[in-house]
Amino acid sequence: MKYFIKRDLNEYGPYALADLQRYVAQGNISPNDLTRSEGMTDWVPVSQVVGNIPPPAPPQAVPVAAPAQGGMVYTGAPTAAAAAYGTAAAPTMAAPAAPVVAGPVPSDLHWALVLLFGVLSCGMFSLVWVFIEGGFVKKIRPASNHLALIITGIVIQFVSIIVFYASIFGLAFASAGNGSNQPPAAALALVVGLYWAGLFGGLALRIVGYFKIRSAMLDYYNTVEPISLRLSGVMTFFFALLYFQYHFSRIAAWKRTGYLEPQVYQG
Repeated sequence: MKYFIKRDLNEYGPYALADLQRYVAQGNISPNDLTRSEGMTDWVPVSQVVGNIPPPAPPQAVPVAAPAQGGMVYTGAPTAAAAAYGTAAAPTMAAPAAPVVAGPVPSDLHWALVLLFGVLSCGMFSLVWVFIEGGFVKKIRPASNHLALIITGIVIQFVSIIVFYASIFGLAFASAGNGSNQPPAAALALVVGLYWAGLFGGLALRIVGYFKIRSAMLDYYNTVEPISLRLSGVMTFFFALLYFQYHFSRIAAWKRTGYLEPQVYQG
């Protein structure tokens, strides 16, 4: 049976009964905090649930790389009630999680700066940053083919643009040579059709590449470095570059401090 913990307006969990007892013994959860099981509707003090159960034996310590500064990683996922209140600040109650693992550290550039630099550079910075994010994910999941898909998509789009304008100029010169101001309608329609096919085809490949990045991140950060990472498919589809960078910044901060800022999932 799983249990939820309530403090103020926030809910956390679910936790197994053994985990609940351990967190109380470690002082992360107060016996006076409120709890309910998945089948309960009323909240009761934690002490009524775990008071007479002896705490489980602590797990065997495994040597890992220590964080740069002492701290605890918060990975308890806010439940629907917490999401409804838009809670983003770190709660005073936190479930212990695995210490920082000695793995690659992503870039810590704030997502708002990525957006700003992308706008100021007319998209060129964003294009470069895609490869920075993709290169990092390649480090944690070398077998992923996300970079190949993204590169192919970008190349197709650029080639489509170049071919389109070259074809338009070619048709215009050919028409002028024949004494006409209007290029052949069939040829023009073909050029336009190929142009849009290339743009949307390249975009489709890039989106598939972004979802490959999402899958690689979910796999790695829920197995090798388990931080209960969750990534929205909708956010990945529309805002992949900025959305990934937001989480990369969270992970980089965790690597530095040992504290992982809780996320509010909106999948």
